[in-house]
Amino acid sequence: MIKNELIFPMALYVLFMWISTVYMFRTRVKSVKSGEIPLSFFRAHVGNPGPERVIAVGRHYDNQFQVPLLFFITCALHMQVARANWLTLTLAWLFVASRGVHSWILLGRNNVRKRVAVFAFGWLVILALWIQLVYFSIG
Repeated sequence: MIKNELIFPMALYVLFMWISTVYMFRTRVKSVKSGEIPLSFFRAHVGNPGPERVIAVGRHYDNQFQVPLLFFITCALHMQVARANWLTLTLAWLFVASRGVHSWILLGRNNVRKRVAVFAFGWLVILALWIQLVYFSIG
C-alpha cells in the first residue's frame, strides 16, 4: 500500500501554484509599470483588464483554485483510507503532469484544441482517482 508517497505530487503542485502566483504578480507589476493597466484597476477589477497576456496569466492563476482542489481533496482522502496503491500514485503524478502541460500550452502559444485535450485528460485522471476511491470505500 502507498499512503504517504502521495504527498510528493501534492507538494510539487503546491510549489507549482506558488510559482504561478509569483509569475502572475510579476506580470501585473510589469503591466502597471509600463502603463498598460492603471493600478486602480486592481482595487475592484473593474474596467479594462489590460493586455491579453495579463488576462491569460490571471486566468491561469485562478484555474489553480478550481479543478486542482479536487486533486488535493482526492489525494487527502486516499491517504486517509490508506488503501492507495501504485495506480493511485501514478494517477496523481499524471494529474500534476497534465496541469504542467496545460500551463505550458496556455502560457505559450495557447493552442485551444491542445489545451482542451490536456484539460480533459486531467479531468479523466481526477475521475479515475475518485472511481478508485469509491471502489476502496465499498470494497
